[in-house]
Amino acid sequence: MADLQQEKELIEQLASPKRSLVIQAIVKLSRAGKSKAALEALLPFLNSKDREISFFSFQSAGKIAEKAGINFSDFVKEQSLAQPGESQLSRQELLNPGKDKIPVILAQIRNDPDKLPREVLPAVAIFLSRHGDISDGPFLEKFLLQEDSTLALPFIEAAERIAPTVLTRSLPHLLASREPLLRSRSISALRRIDPEEAERHFSDLLASRNPEDRLAGIAIAFLFPFERVKGYILSLLPEEKDGDVLKACQTFLASNPELDSALGLLDSIDAVSPEQKSRLTVIFKTVCQAMVTTGILSAAEAAPEEIIKVWKKQRLESFLNDLEIQLSFSDDARKAQIVDWIEKNRTHPRVKLLIERLGRNPQTEKIFYQLTRPGKTEAEPTAVKSNKPAQKQSAESRVSDTKAAETTISDDEKIKKLRSLEIDDFSQNRAWLMTEAAEGLPAIKKEALSALLRLHPDNKLKELAKNACKEADEGVKIAAFQVLERIDQEFLKENIGDFLQEDAANIRVRAVRFALKFKENEAIVILKNLLNNPDPKFRANAVACLGLCPFNLVFRILMTQLDKEEHPVIARHITSILLSNPSRTVLKGLDNITRTSNPAVSMVISQARNDLFEIVSKLPEDKEDALKPVPVDEEKPYSVENVRKIARDRQKTWKPGYKPDGQAKTEGSFRENINWSMAISGGVVIVFLAMLPIMLLSDRSDIDTGKPLQGKDWRESERKKMTASSIPSKFRMNRPCSISVKIEKITSDTSMLVNHEDRQIMLRFETPEAKNLALGTELVVTMVPYRVNPRGIIQARGLNMAISKGQEQ
Repeated sequence: MADLQQEKELIEQLASPKRSLVIQAIVKLSRAGKSKAALEALLPFLNSKDREISFFSFQSAGKIAEKAGINFSDFVKEQSLAQPGESQLSRQELLNPGKDKIPVILAQIRNDPDKLPREVLPAVAIFLSRHGDISDGPFLEKFLLQEDSTLALPFIEAAERIAPTVLTRSLPHLLASREPLLRSRSISALRRIDPEEAERHFSDLLASRNPEDRLAGIAIAFLFPFERVKGYILSLLPEEKDGDVLKACQTFLASNPELDSALGLLDSIDAVSPEQKSRLTVIFKTVCQAMVTTGILSAAEAAPEEIIKVWKKQRLESFLNDLEIQLSFSDDARKAQIVDWIEKNRTHPRVKLLIERLGRNPQTEKIFYQLTRPGKTEAEPTAVKSNKPAQKQSAESRVSDTKAAETTISDDEKIKKLRSLEIDDFSQNRAWLMTEAAEGLPAIKKEALSALLRLHPDNKLKELAKNACKEADEGVKIAAFQVLERIDQEFLKENIGDFLQEDAANIRVRAVRFALKFKENEAIVILKNLLNNPDPKFRANAVACLGLCPFNLVFRILMTQLDKEEHPVIARHITSILLSNPSRTVLKGLDNITRTSNPAVSMVISQARNDLFEIVSKLPEDKEDALKPVPVDEEKPYSVENVRKIARDRQKTWKPGYKPDGQAKTEGSFRENINWSMAISGGVVIVFLAMLPIMLLSDRSDIDTGKPLQGKDWRESERKKMTASSIPSKFRMNRPCSISVKIEKITSDTSMLVNHEDRQIMLRFETPEAKNLALGTELVVTMVPYRVNPRGIIQARGLNMAISKGQEQ
């Protein structure tokens, strides 16, 4: 019964629009197909102009007919199909030769290999795999080095059986193929020779942008250790949208049901979009049911609500720590999803602690203020109210009420009140704020300093902040640093050495960010040391600061960190910096990363390698950066680096695992003339490439087409921002530069819109640099551009600025 069900599923798979899935179904039917229905399903493919589909269809149909007790030749005649030509008859003889004909066929192959019809060569490979020997190795090798299609699969089988050394020499060429099934079969062969290198190629296949590559990778996933593959699959699922790939991942996880897999799915379900959450929930419930079926857990224990309880006990803390890291680097849409989740669960004690941690982290303090702004606290502080309407109370009455409330509320209520104070409440609470900022308990003193900075940052705060710097409490020191950074930078410059030596990493990171403006080399050394911190949030802060530094100074630091990084979010941010500075040296460095033990990080590196390979293939051949690559410990002909070099040399436009949607083939194109389909697709691509410069230079944005900006894929934006039409030639992404600009608009104390050679740039400073400037002022700014938004505005981090000579008053 199970065989019939598998046969039915494979017959349905023949209608897939994915070509590799069709070929895969045809091949699998040769083993699973046993009925006349399977034979009839293959009939439309027998006379396909696609040589690969035609060959595998004939091979599978012959085997199915034999198992079903049907004469294949008579069956073809009954269906009124065209009679096979001479080459097709020869194919039949090669697939099912009589004992007396074997020596004759062998002699013909060995004596006149060049005269063999091209159509029968795959059948020759199958024949040699059964009846050949090592002397046929040169014939197999010649074809393996020439063919770049799934027709090479029978030759791999033959070489694996009778000439393994030939296969080893041919593997680099085969691994560089664009055909998913050929790459996956080559990885399977490499696994027997070098399992570690095979896993790197397997990771590349799963990280491809092409869903057919990912499907081919999942098809061979069972060949690798389950614990490793489970990590790859779980890291793939949060962003996976393709239905076939999701189904394949579900099948893999349900075939090896584990409680850890279910918990891993829950790690992602609460931190993705609602649409993706529904997709992953289906897989989660399937894994739960599989644990019941296999007896791992009882039905009561495997109920989704019970698994969620286990997750809250075992994984909630690590999940919250990951959220803090994600908030440091995520785009606006992703941050909004995470903040929404925190809002819904803010009453949980651990979530409360997370919110407090966000306030100490310089990367997430804005999220902290967003979560603790008025109206976001669980309950507003109680105060003594008068029976009279508020607007009719006298000033003396309001002050009296305030003092009474201050003496009766608890410390927690004081903190809530300090966070909820508005500018209108400042005058009547000023004396209390100053008192608490000078004499209050550490937690209250921190909030009082923050409230004063938020409501009325004036010079009277300087002494309070300087005294607070001597406190032992980390939160108080952070608040004092924020005040001094805003109103007394000279004091910070004089004492920055002390802050750089602070034991508290959160303070040290803030000091480094400030010191990057005038002590760059010393700051980079401290950042390098911070990367050794076991706490991932401090490493995340260090990587964010390194992104502000000149790329040539931090390239080796970033590559070394990426090679040993265990957190996928941090690894993704490192790769985004690398993608913003593309070169062949950076690509070689990514190729040589081998020590990574976390599968999720391996997936991030593989995705970056694929994207960077695509970018580098378009760079001029004679331009090479002076960066030194990471040395290679051992040269292997089938290494990722060498395979990519072969692919570049073979075809400059080759893109690993990537095919534009316009080239997707339909079911009808499989059954008809494939060459015409490929020609039409090629014409579409040529027209698209010709129009690409115009499209990039146009002013159209996603708003014009009605697409939401927050729905953009961050990876797509990283690739787009390296186009020459989007970036002025004077500077590159993530590299500091100094330019002359003119102020067009001041959006806040820390940000402004400026114009440089008719290009708009949105500058954001850490400190209120724009506070006393006017529109039209000409400036010389030092900045680090990091992306181009959909409206064509360059976004940049401002480091420092000065008014142009001639405008100084």
